[in-house]
This record gives sequence, structure tokens and C-alpha cells, in this order.
Amino acid sequence: MSSPLAPSRPGMTEPLRLREFRLLLIGFILGQSMMPLQFVTSIAWIQHVAADEVEIIMVGAIGTIRGLGMIGFGLFGGALADRFDRRRLLMVTQTLAFACNIGIAVVMWTGAGGAVEIGIFFLLTIIASSAHAIDGPTRQAITPEILGPRLTPAGIALNSAAMQLAMPFSIFASGLLIDSLGHGTVFAISSFGHLGEVLVLALMSYRTVFSAEHMKSLAERGQGPRQALSDIAAGLRYARSKPVVLWTVLIVVLMMSLIMPPTGTLGPQWVTTVVGATWSEFSFIAVFWGGGAMIASLILVRFSWIERKGLLTAAGVIVMALGFVVFTNPPTTINAMAGNFLLGVGMSIAMVSANSTLAHETPNEMRGRIMGLIFLGMGIAQAVGLPLGALAQWLTMETLFPPLSYAVLAVLAAIIVLRPVILRARVPQHPPEAAAAPSAAVRRVLNGAASRIIRAAPQHAR
Repeated sequence: MSSPLAPSRPGMTEPLRLREFRLLLIGFILGQSMMPLQFVTSIAWIQHVAADEVEIIMVGAIGTIRGLGMIGFGLFGGALADRFDRRRLLMVTQTLAFACNIGIAVVMWTGAGGAVEIGIFFLLTIIASSAHAIDGPTRQAITPEILGPRLTPAGIALNSAAMQLAMPFSIFASGLLIDSLGHGTVFAISSFGHLGEVLVLALMSYRTVFSAEHMKSLAERGQGPRQALSDIAAGLRYARSKPVVLWTVLIVVLMMSLIMPPTGTLGPQWVTTVVGATWSEFSFIAVFWGGGAMIASLILVRFSWIERKGLLTAAGVIVMALGFVVFTNPPTTINAMAGNFLLGVGMSIAMVSANSTLAHETPNEMRGRIMGLIFLGMGIAQAVGLPLGALAQWLTMETLFPPLSYAVLAVLAAIIVLRPVILRARVPQHPPEAAAAPSAAVRRVLNGAASRIIRAAPQHAR
């Protein structure tokens, strides 16, 4: 009896051979690489128009408003991704994001920072973040469907690498463009990335393929808010039933919720006030986050065949927590750069590895809802911005953040030690014959061609 063939290791660019994934990746770069530019511009505008005594609180409020939109629609977006065609859903969300962000640019152009202008700014921000909350889990659910089990880890890592490749340029350009063009113009320029993504998605032939049983279940349950809530509840029950899914989600959600508010939402405030950098200098400091994330993502693409995704997830969480410690202890330019680098490396490793684990552990019909839990964590991380900003306004950031960083590191390390199921998570390599199975898009083409041949056969016989 011959021994089974060893599983082949996917090359770094192998997922790019598939046209549908290339288009999905290009659209992702166009739409998402501009988001750091939008976020930094929002903070700079609020700092420009807000009174000094509430400046930190108002900056924190930006994150909270964005977070509320993501919390409200994170799970709901996952439920939509498991019910409708995912490509069309992405096109709708990106169109909505484009319209909202153009509106924000108009507010920045015409508004003087009064209560009405700030109210409109926050309203459009929460709508745009809601669209992003639907977009995220939808996109994460598409990648495994297009690539199949063998190439999915490499595809997820390529998604991250592409984002991180574009993000340093976006962050670097933010401070320089704000100083030279103004807030409204910079925000308007960034908005056209969403429109570009819609145009790229329109070129895709991919359509979501659900199982016959899932489609029958959807038809029986119908549409409506009650059915959406039922879908969300089913996703939560599934996560609770699988410890590896539950604790992978929880450790990533906690990482985002505890580290992103002080380093992401209030990070620009820390760098420009406590460290004392200008916005142009901030561009040079912040690029280290994107640079670290890009390097980590490229390494993950190269070694996407590593099965110990749980160990990588835990390592990424700890590295990101260490980045928080370095970022704030003490508040110097060098520490801000080194901390940003570690934050980018850790976040990239943790998110890519966790998403690979969840994609492997979750069936296609449930994948959108499980990925939505990750984006729920991102929403919580954003929402913490306002209370944390209020506390920092009262205690000062330099008093609050350094001890908080050590506490966060201790909490995350304790959870990983006490819940070793996180460390044990694996994404096994699939044998070549299984890995070579055609993707859903390819199967549709083959099935359509076979149907035409069968229909033509009787006519030819006559």
C-alpha cells in the first residue's frame, strides 16, 4: 500500500493566480487603505474645532461613535453575509460609505465646528462605520469560499499584507496632506477609494453559493428583523458550542478592546500632545505601525502552511500588549516608534492567525456570523474611546496609560495560560487532492458548461 502524499505548501503568490481573488484583493486595497487617512483626518479636525477643555473627550467620542455603529451592525452584518449574495452586499456597503464620507468632507469644508456641524459629522460617521461593520465579516467570509481550505490561510495573510502595504503610505500621507490641503479636501480624496472598490467588485463573476439545505432553511424562515435576530442567536450558540471558536474570538476581542482605545483612538492625541510631535512628525511615527504590520503579514504569507495558528494568535496578542507597554513607557519619540512597530506586528499576527482558525472551524453558511464577532470586538474597542477619553481628561493620559499598559499585558497573558485551548488550535494542511478541489466560482463555471453539453446532446443525436 502506497503512503499518502505529503500536503504541498502553498506559495506566497499562489492565491493570486485566481482572478476572483485578485479582484477581491484589489478592491480591498482601494477601499480599506484610505480608512486610516479618514480616521486621522477626523481626529485632526476635531482637535482643530473643539475647545481645549473637552478636546480629549471629543477625540474619544469619534471612536465611540464609530464603535457604536460597528457594535450595532457587526453581528447583523454577519447574518446578512450568511443570507444574501456577498459580492452584492459589499457593493452596497461601499457605495453607502462613499456617500457618507463625501458628506463628512462637505461638513469639514463648510462648517466652523459648531454644535450642528459636529452633530452631522457624528451622524454620518456612525452610518459609515455601520457599513464597515457589514463589509468586514462579508469580505472575510468570501475569501475561504473562493480559495478553498488549502489556500485560505495564505489568502487571509495576503489580505492583511496588502492592507498593511498600503496603510503606511496612507498614514504617512495623512499629516502632510492635512497641513497642505486642509481637512475637507483630504477626506474627500480618501472617499473615492470606496467608489473604486465598487467598480472593481462589479468585474467579479463570483456569486455566493450556499448549500441546498441552507437555502431551503432561508426560504422557510423568510426575511425580517426577527429572522435576522434568530440567525444571530444561532451564530452565538455555534460559537459557544466550540471552545476553540469561543476563546479565539474572546482573546482577540479583549486584545482589541483593551489596547486599541489608548493606542489607536487616542494614540494620535498621545503623540501630538504628550510626546509633543507635530502632525507632520506624527506621520513619521505612525508609519512604524503599518510597517510592522506589513512585515509580519508578508512573513505570514510566506509561512501560511504553519498549522499552529493558535500559538501564533497567542504570540500576536502578547506582542501587541508589549507594544502598548513600550509605546507609553516613557513618552518619547523613540518609544512611540518602537511601540507602534510592535503594535503593528502583534495585531497582524493575532488577527491573521485567528481569522485562519475561525475560517477552518466554521462552515460556509455560518462563517459570516462568526467573523462578525471579530468585528464586534473592533466596535467595542472603538466605543471605549469616549469613557477612556473622559478618564484621561480627568487624570491626564501620562498618568493613566503607563500603568494601564502593564495591567493589560498581565490580563491577556493570564487568559492565555488559563485557557490553553487557544494555544492548541490548529489549521491542518490539506492533501493535494483535496486542496485541488475547484473553488465555488470554478464549480459554477464547470456545472454550467456540463449542463449545456447535456442539453445539446439529444439534438446532436437527432
